[in-house]
Amino acid sequence: MCLKLILSLSIAGLVSASQIPGPEERIVRGYYIPIEYVPWQVSMLNATLHRCGGVIYSDRTILTAAHCLHNVAVKDLSVRAGSSYWSKGGQVQRVLKAIKHPKYRHFPNPVYDVAVLILEDPLKLGSAVDEISLAENTPDAGTITLASGWGLTRVPGFHWPILHGVHVTILNRTECENYYKDINYKVTNDMICADAHQGDTCKGDSGGPLVDTKNRKLVGIVSWGAGCGTNPGVYADVAFFRNWLKYTVQENI
Repeated sequence: MCLKLILSLSIAGLVSASQIPGPEERIVRGYYIPIEYVPWQVSMLNATLHRCGGVIYSDRTILTAAHCLHNVAVKDLSVRAGSSYWSKGGQVQRVLKAIKHPKYRHFPNPVYDVAVLILEDPLKLGSAVDEISLAENTPDAGTITLASGWGLTRVPGFHWPILHGVHVTILNRTECENYYKDINYKVTNDMICADAHQGDTCKGDSGGPLVDTKNRKLVGIVSWGAGCGTNPGVYADVAFFRNWLKYTVQENI
């Protein structure tokens, strides 16, 4: 894909998008992960097909990437929660509203790439369907995180039917900027980067969670990258967007 919008997740040691031109999306070199390990993960469906990942913030609120809403009608959107499969099981709820960040822009690479989905009816929370707290601070370089999703496991490839995950390490912003400056993509202060020696998210993982494995807080939302597993994955920095996300939820519930 042109943008690394859905990062391929590879989980070493764990039982261990949106389709628009630009840098790429996916989980590459990852491993199967039960939904009970990441109960905040959902599949965002466009009609009956997996489009992107999403994150449960509350029983009626899902966080995702703004680019996942490109060229889709809200009436066609729903989310599946509580299943390791995007195509069956768990619970499905329709989307009532979809709100992109007002500063979102896609080209040449996404910026302010976050959105809030309001569901028509609440999810039933439990061991396989649960909300996650937002990080208060941007994670330090070296922080170990977990990304998950149903994106491509190789390029070219197809959306994997079973949930995969991968551990990736937060990079210093300057180091990440150096990866991308020669290919004319800009890493800005609303983004964080993570790498795992070819483990990555990929197409189809966009909008999914990046979670600090130590405190189990949401630190990032899968956004973009150039190539799956070839350059660091780029994520929306949840701490940067924390106030906007909380305000938007409060205003729309």
